[in-house]
Amino acid sequence: MKRLIVNADDFGLSAEVNAGILRAHRDGILRSASLMVAEPYARAAAELARDNPALDVGLHAVVCRGRSMLDGSRLGAALRAPGEFIDSPVGAGMRYFFDRSMRTAMTDELRAQIERHLELVGYLNHIDGHLNFHVHPLFADILVKLAVEYKVPCIRLPRERVMTTLRLRQDHAPRKLIESIIFRTLSRRTSRMMAERGLISSDALFGLHQSGHLSEDYIVGVIERIRDGTTELYFHPAGDIGGVPPAVEAQLEVEILTSARVRETIERNGIELITFAELAKGEFAA
Repeated sequence: MKRLIVNADDFGLSAEVNAGILRAHRDGILRSASLMVAEPYARAAAELARDNPALDVGLHAVVCRGRSMLDGSRLGAALRAPGEFIDSPVGAGMRYFFDRSMRTAMTDELRAQIERHLELVGYLNHIDGHLNFHVHPLFADILVKLAVEYKVPCIRLPRERVMTTLRLRQDHAPRKLIESIIFRTLSRRTSRMMAERGLISSDALFGLHQSGHLSEDYIVGVIERIRDGTTELYFHPAGDIGGVPPAVEAQLEVEILTSARVRETIERNGIELITFAELAKGEFAA
């Protein structure tokens, strides 16, 4: 049986992101989203989720290029300004790896993000990370333990089949191959810890290597190559609501998610759309 979880990251980042996710859910194939709980539009996103209970909202944990829950006196070198994490993924990754004195503060930060999510949304079925920092060795250790504590069943493992992606799109091949080595290695470590504690993930994932460069043809190609089991396909959509328009690429993702051709490809390949909540409970067709 082929099952597909279609997820949108960055819920709560802006009114435009919220609008894009809402349209992709109401008019398209989107069933799940991941909330950035410290961002300005997080509360508005939670209100949209309450009005659309079929949208399964998880936590998009933020430790780089986003806002923090705790103040600068607690997080220190992790911030570039009060309440704002540093922007450089490479710099942040190295700092978090070598400065293990930050473990206690970052545990408190991620606990605060989970608590805020539960306050806003009322449930939590899945965790992933902004820029996939949740599989960084420091944060994987923290989040696996917190997931057990808070009874969160699912964590994303960003282990994309890079050769499938390259067969569909050859652009940025060196970057994709490097990403694949890094994230498959980190995912393998995280997966072992999750298995020991009874946590689960999808069997496969797409959305990492082609992020920001999606097309309808590419997504149709991915869907046609989905294998048995559960695959996560994640997006970063945003809609033009009359203010400063979001990036063209983000607007295109809304069009892809609401495309009749994409929906027909899912149906023609006998793929069942599910959520992380359904994956955790085994509530899908046998």
